[in-house]
Amino acid sequence: MEQNTKPKRFTEAIGEDVDSAFTKLASEILKDGALSLKEKSLIAVACAIAVSCDNCTKVHQKQAIKLGATHEEILEAAAVAGLVRMGSGFNTAYLLLDNQHQRKNIPFKKITEEKQHNNQPDLDETQQMKPDGYLNNLLEKNSSHNIPKR
Repeated sequence: MEQNTKPKRFTEAIGEDVDSAFTKLASEILKDGALSLKEKSLIAVACAIAVSCDNCTKVHQKQAIKLGATHEEILEAAAVAGLVRMGSGFNTAYLLLDNQHQRKNIPFKKITEEKQHNNQPDLDETQQMKPDGYLNNLLEKNSSHNIPKR
């Protein structure tokens, strides 16, 4: 007897109602319709690859083979998933180009002790800025990383 899958075991652990609802949803989605179960299994392989789930990929590959998918069909579905994944990365990376014209190069300027103690605003053209977030923590931990003076 085959051991239940991790998602099945999880939904069972949450409760009978959740398990029943998940099983009903899966059955409804995977029944033959405009797409056959074999075609849906190939989509599942591609989706598993696109979300980088190794276990899911193996499970869906096994199911696709049981439903008659050929090795070539599975590889083709995987190739489409890889293309979509790479394209989504390019789509996200495009934001770097889109925002490029909106950013100004704001040089960092060392705060002088006099201005620190007197709380005087810096009236120079150069804005006075300190790094924030993880960069500030990194700089505090390793003082060998100095912010360049301009």
